[in-house]
Amino acid sequence: MEDNTQTPAVNGGTQPATGDTGTQQAMSAQTEQAQTEVSQGEQARQQEQATKTQAQEEREYPEMTMEDILAAEAQEPQSVTRGDIVDGTVVFIGQEGIAVDIGAKVEGVIPLNQLGEEPVTLEQAQEMYKPGDAIEAYVVRVDLPNSQIVLSKKRAEQDKGWRVLERMQEADEAFEVEVLEKVRGGLVAQVEGIRAFLPASQVDTRRVNDLDPYVGKPLMVKLIELNRKRNRVIISHRAIMEAEKAKAREATVGQLEPGAQFEGEVVEITDFGVFVNLGGIDGLVHRSELTYGRFNHPRDVVKVGDKVQVQVIDVDEGRERINLSMKALTQDPWEGATERYSIGQRVKGKVTNLTNFGAFIELESGLEGLVHVSEMSWTKRVRHPNEVMKEGDEVEAVILRIDPKDRRISLGIRQTTDDPWSALPDRYPPGTPVKGKITGMTDFGVFMEIEEGIEGLIHISELDLNRVNNPADLFKKGDEIEAVILNIDPVEQRASLSRRRFLGGGPVPQRGEGGGQRDYVSQGGGSRRDSTFGGGAQRGGGRGGRGGADYAYNAKDAQQGGKISTKLGDVYADLFAQFGLGSDKKEEGKSEE
Repeated sequence: MEDNTQTPAVNGGTQPATGDTGTQQAMSAQTEQAQTEVSQGEQARQQEQATKTQAQEEREYPEMTMEDILAAEAQEPQSVTRGDIVDGTVVFIGQEGIAVDIGAKVEGVIPLNQLGEEPVTLEQAQEMYKPGDAIEAYVVRVDLPNSQIVLSKKRAEQDKGWRVLERMQEADEAFEVEVLEKVRGGLVAQVEGIRAFLPASQVDTRRVNDLDPYVGKPLMVKLIELNRKRNRVIISHRAIMEAEKAKAREATVGQLEPGAQFEGEVVEITDFGVFVNLGGIDGLVHRSELTYGRFNHPRDVVKVGDKVQVQVIDVDEGRERINLSMKALTQDPWEGATERYSIGQRVKGKVTNLTNFGAFIELESGLEGLVHVSEMSWTKRVRHPNEVMKEGDEVEAVILRIDPKDRRISLGIRQTTDDPWSALPDRYPPGTPVKGKITGMTDFGVFMEIEEGIEGLIHISELDLNRVNNPADLFKKGDEIEAVILNIDPVEQRASLSRRRFLGGGPVPQRGEGGGQRDYVSQGGGSRRDSTFGGGAQRGGGRGGRGGADYAYNAKDAQQGGKISTKLGDVYADLFAQFGLGSDKKEEGKSEE
């Protein structure tokens, strides 16, 4: 019997043309069941695929092909241990940190505070990394039973930095760093992600007291200590400077000889001078070699960092000392001074210094003159220059003397005004009655004020009609008395007066007549001299001498605070001998009898 059975259409066959109806129904039922099973399997497969896709989207997995999945499943889990540096791929970024696939059984996590030197937020981390990015990390902890691997990108960078530093130390290589901050004892910089300490003693070859100017600035340094176990990195800028200084020193030493000129940099200022770097070696410019002008401190002339021209004075190789001069390269102001200035010339200058014997006036830089206290006023008794002027004042003076050999100029201020003594003889001829206060008393007479600043002497023999042994028995300082003018010497600035003649005790001399009376003025009795009173400034208009007296430099005792040791008894004896008072007293004694 021939078999006419054929493959169902659903399996790629054809429907039979003829056959049993039951058989066809059975086959039809089988076909429908098969189609239903296929449809349900397809739906299950699609649902499973949708579930996987949703889970993938939720975990933000990157798109992977079937080949990637099969290859990943075929790989054996990587073994990791603490301290390893591993390469991984960012899987996702969450609140706990960044999940990284490092090929281990579980994913590693980099906490957000381990991404860099400073902690970052979730938003910042998402901007920095995306799923699928490659990342290098350091294995901090491995805990597979608890499915935990902790990683650190910061530690990985530090590890890389340590390796770089080790190579730099082996090569003794100099490198540049940026100073981050100032801390106690020095500065802090960052090298390859590692904090490095720069001690204050290693900042410069000289001691640096102020470190603030270095903060935020780049600086060339070398490693002088590297200890990874103690996390200790010490750097030095001084080491580089000393190496450069040694090279420059070799080049400079060969040129050092007296008279050689250099351009140097001021590196230190002290009370006694200025240190100038000539190129690897320092020299000293003593304060006396800075300038011809007057100054209080070397910092008034130069400041640290200034470029200056200097000349070598001498070199002491054994003690490694070099003496330099700045003023040797400038013109001496005394050269041609006698051509620019002459005696009697009026000049203007600045008061630079006050002493107890006078004031120094700067006529030009490096050229000064001295105004003695006796040349400051015609009438006022000047005890100290600060009564008339102060430092920094601009004053006008007259040149009295120029000595280029000793480099001295004597000046006078009172010469800029008219001498009131020159007009006194016309205003107060002999016999003119005057009234004034007693300004001073001595054993040989009293001084009386004729007008403000002008004094005259009433000798003890001219005090009263009767004989006077002690002026203090009759008068005291400040008493107002009357007298007549005997004589006025405007040249020596002396005046003699008589109270006795005002009281009618004798003839009053007339102008041009001596009247047979002694002229105490011409004999030195009308002015209170410095020598008479044992030192100190002159009184009133007394000048203590005229003409060639060098007030500027004969005042050594006054400058040192000393006094002239002249005995008053000897002075009085000389005065009596000059005036011939011994014979007068005898005559007066006889007349009284």
